[in-house]
Amino acid sequence: MVSFRCIICNDSSLPTEVIDHIKGDPIGTLTAVRCSSCGHIQLDPPEYSLDFYEENGQVNNVMRMYGTPMNVLVEHSWIEARRRVQRFANYDIQLVRGDRPLRVLDIGGGYGFFAAELMRAVPGIEVVVVEPSTARVALGKTYLAEAGPGTPVPEFLSEIVDEAFATRHARTFDIVTLWHVLEHLIDPVGLLRHAARLVRGDGVVCVEVPNVDDELQALSPSFRERSFMAEHISYFSSHTLETAARRAGAFGHVNVHGYQRYGIFNYFHWIHTNKPQGVNPDLFEGTDRWWLEATWRAARESARTSDALLMVARPPQGGLNP
Repeated sequence: MVSFRCIICNDSSLPTEVIDHIKGDPIGTLTAVRCSSCGHIQLDPPEYSLDFYEENGQVNNVMRMYGTPMNVLVEHSWIEARRRVQRFANYDIQLVRGDRPLRVLDIGGGYGFFAAELMRAVPGIEVVVVEPSTARVALGKTYLAEAGPGTPVPEFLSEIVDEAFATRHARTFDIVTLWHVLEHLIDPVGLLRHAARLVRGDGVVCVEVPNVDDELQALSPSFRERSFMAEHISYFSSHTLETAARRAGAFGHVNVHGYQRYGIFNYFHWIHTNKPQGVNPDLFEGTDRWWLEATWRAARESARTSDALLMVARPPQGGLNP
């Protein structure tokens, strides 16, 4: 380690090594380290390649490493999209406000499945997907066309959310979402600052990330090793995710909640076999064992030892200056 700088708090003190081998690192130079000041865990050195996403690299890695076929990944993406739409009600996020249709910006929205489900659930809502990968946008339009007649197609923008974008679209959205985006970026604090500028004074920013405090990391050594990967620069806990939002200096209210994505059978499989389920990991969408799932999920989410975190952040009363 020649030099270090925390991407959350900018501290340059010598960090503590967390793990010395990162899945997907072709030459073995990456490590995960913990900032001695704020406790954030990140890759060292932090590197981002747009080409990796342009080539659909993350999806290709999942198919290659775990054997999960593309049709299952697409099916799971639709399930996640529906759950994200349903979750708004759990956190008192209104999707209808008087006579004015809401405008939603989905940053890093990939194939557009969440946007399509939101438009299906709330007729008249306007959803814009910002996705820098032109290849993923093209694939998304194909998948949406294949989903059947009547499937809504959102507006796609193949660009990035930077200072110029935030200035151009300041205070023009009611909701901004970042579903499993923040962990991929070299400057997560900067993107949160831009996101806060994009929402109106009564708007909300929703962020979902993997949870480094997932209790399964302590129960399955293989799961812990798999959790650190080259495409994830940051490994957020509830504390460091909130710290990132506070460092952005753009939110008046920040709340971080636990959220469990995968089902209890996937959890048991990792514990008992110390390896992934592979072809069709248990995401669980049904009612046959909901009493078991609900109790288990509630306990993990309450303790924030779930596999993901959901942050709901709102600007100060009256919003930010454009």
